[in-house]
Amino acid sequence: MKPSTILLSILALATPQLALAQSPAKIKSQLQQMEKDAKKDPEALFAAAEFAAQKGLANDAKRLYAAILKIAPGHEGANVGLGNEQVEGKWLPAKEAAAARKKAMAAEYSAKGFVEVDGVWVDKAEVDDAKRGIFRHDGEMVTKEEKLALLAGKVRHPETGELIDARNLEKAQNRYFPIGKEGRWVDENEANKFHSDFTRPWIVRSSFCTLLTTLEIGKVEPVKREADRGYEAILEVFGGVHPKPARRPVVMLALTDDEFRQLGSAFSDGTDASGAFLMGEEGRVRVPDLGEVRAGITNYPKDLGPYFLRHAVALAFAHGVASEHGVELPNWFQQGLGSLARYFMNESDAGWFAKPLAQKGGARNLKGFFAGFAISGDMESTDISATLYQAGLMVAYARRSGDEQAKALLQDVVDVVTGKKKGGIEKPIKALEAHLIASEAAIGTYLNQLLAKAPK
Repeated sequence: MKPSTILLSILALATPQLALAQSPAKIKSQLQQMEKDAKKDPEALFAAAEFAAQKGLANDAKRLYAAILKIAPGHEGANVGLGNEQVEGKWLPAKEAAAARKKAMAAEYSAKGFVEVDGVWVDKAEVDDAKRGIFRHDGEMVTKEEKLALLAGKVRHPETGELIDARNLEKAQNRYFPIGKEGRWVDENEANKFHSDFTRPWIVRSSFCTLLTTLEIGKVEPVKREADRGYEAILEVFGGVHPKPARRPVVMLALTDDEFRQLGSAFSDGTDASGAFLMGEEGRVRVPDLGEVRAGITNYPKDLGPYFLRHAVALAFAHGVASEHGVELPNWFQQGLGSLARYFMNESDAGWFAKPLAQKGGARNLKGFFAGFAISGDMESTDISATLYQAGLMVAYARRSGDEQAKALLQDVVDVVTGKKKGGIEKPIKALEAHLIASEAAIGTYLNQLLAKAPK
């Protein structure tokens, strides 16, 4: 091939609009000729309609689709071209199809004794929960939007938990993943590369939480388990009361100190020096099926990552429940719940992490502690650890030490937070604080018992 011929070929590829450009009049003339030649042949007319659609002649395309249906009412391409949908073997306009499906669903579910709540059919036993935005599907709590999608045939990706079309389930089972706005399916390696950018992290659903992370998907499973451990720790304190599905804990994991600093600068509530924090009042992140949420954020270093993660989950859990009932948690109590999930998952850990507090003389001046509780970057790391631990110790003592009065007072606080009791939180929290202040010596004994369980 001559150089000049190569150059012309490159130019044609680089500027296809010059080679393919046609005047509107010429396109219209070509369409008219195709329609004339087609006569009453449905397939030839369909080719003309597709040509019109490709050339931007939408009205002509619709006219030809309609003409085809007069000849062949069941023509799939023409029906799809007009936006019709098939219901029980019959093609209907989209609005009629939706109405027909709704009618059929109503007949099916009402015959089963189900009740419609906000456009969703639920079992009679689930009506009260549904009215509160809590829906169930195959044993899991879901939002209304998730329930409708699942009823419409969507399924969960076995790795990420995101909702996908059932026709793509085999791809998902073979470890392929949809990426980008277009939902292009790619293999695991390409998906990991795509999600390695923190502006487009993996969105992974565990049993109870939603995690945003750039961690390779093959390494996420133990992280999901650790997040659920943190959730279950606070679920126990809250007497089995879950956040609403729309308020399920969402946590963003920073895999490097630099990522964590950036997130702290953007979203901090002032406590990011602890390694885990809840987004500040104005902070929100948009998550599919949940909308805009106030997420927990955690640093995730190699050794302490699981501890920080559980702390962030607990913060997001507590905020989700409290905000539903208009309750603002005192800082020490909110961080105490985070600390409980972070340091007190077992007595060995509780004993080990008690050391910074013990080195400072143990739990003392509790009145000042409650009144002036704070976590900030100006504090030494050992002071932060001791302060957080002491907050968790207050909750752990009230819940687990055998002090029945403390346990009852903690339950009064929890009942307000979970909406079981009306009224503000100030009175029950002050009663709990007063009892803990009076129990300083007993708390010291409890702390020594935990220290004795520390690994040698």
